[in-house]
Amino acid sequence: MSSPDAAVSAAEAPKSLAGRFKAFKEKHHIAFEVTFFFAGFLFDVVLLHRIDSTPLLIHQGIYLVLSSALIFWDHRIHVAGKEPEGRVLGKLAGIRLWVMHFFLGTLLNAFMVFYFRASSGILSFVFLVILAGIIVGNELPQFRSKGPIVRVMLLSFAVTSFLAYLIPVLWGSLGIWQYPLAVVVGSAATYGLWRLFTRFTRDPSWTFKRAVAPGLGMQATLLLMYAVNVIPPVPLSLMHIAIYASVTSERTDKGIHYTLEYQKAPLWKFWRTQDTTFRAPAGTKAYAFVKIFAPTRFHDQVRFAWEYDDPKNGWTARGNPHATGLSGGNEEGYRTFAYSTMGKPGTYRVRVLTADGREIGRKTFTFEEGEQPALFQEVD
Repeated sequence: MSSPDAAVSAAEAPKSLAGRFKAFKEKHHIAFEVTFFFAGFLFDVVLLHRIDSTPLLIHQGIYLVLSSALIFWDHRIHVAGKEPEGRVLGKLAGIRLWVMHFFLGTLLNAFMVFYFRASSGILSFVFLVILAGIIVGNELPQFRSKGPIVRVMLLSFAVTSFLAYLIPVLWGSLGIWQYPLAVVVGSAATYGLWRLFTRFTRDPSWTFKRAVAPGLGMQATLLLMYAVNVIPPVPLSLMHIAIYASVTSERTDKGIHYTLEYQKAPLWKFWRTQDTTFRAPAGTKAYAFVKIFAPTRFHDQVRFAWEYDDPKNGWTARGNPHATGLSGGNEEGYRTFAYSTMGKPGTYRVRVLTADGREIGRKTFTFEEGEQPALFQEVD
């Protein structure tokens, strides 16, 4: 004979497949949000192609405007203390929060993809982890329940992130002044929206401390991250970097062809084409060949900074960074290279830097002094 509690539990248990799925989702909602975040991220990696796409930039700009309007409308409804009446307006008001977070979530996913493509090093990885946490949090009910304060903060971050690559795309190069300008505009937008809200909606509780300070705190954090080179250098991204024994170029009617000679990886490293150990006599040149994506009509410089891992002093610069030109528009990336003469055996690396000092990418390799093995050739 079953107990009354068991009977109640059996009655309350969802019997349909949809009901069981809903109950399982509610019980494991965090795992679901994390899973859907990674699925959405992988989808956007494939879908989001060029950061300088005009339709994409217009689309994101519209999302920012609509998000601002929805935050404003939501605040008016909150102050009024009642939902709008009417069939159409009532239905729109009922889904306003979902639409608002959909817009912000879509923007954050796009920023995540572009920052991921431009990231390099541990500091950029930390930034991506923080951004991933914000994206997942945007989907959680506990996060959304914080109300307009959180949404204004997310909007403030979105405005600055959008401007971080819109300004260089329009300007045609990267400058040290551009990201601080994006932060200033993002801060001004946060303050301006608050002033606009207070003008049309009288709400004594909607103070500077609650409505503006969180957004300005976000902007101050972003500016600090930029100062210590945490922010990836969007809109640039490194598509390829490798160390070669020789790089020669030939200009033809169809463009420049590069002949690359490399040392093949041993058979047991079947997943690699090139060896990460560079063997050659002392005084041999090692070439770093790169492909860098840059927007159309983009003209700037990149720098190659060669370093040696000294056993006593750590990473030590090997002369001043070598600067070379960079032009955008090539679908497969702009090709360029630099070389350094090998000295002592040990670990070396080359870091590819933007004109404003941020790292686009790096390559670490081991130099062993000895007879150079047979070289293999490829043409790019």
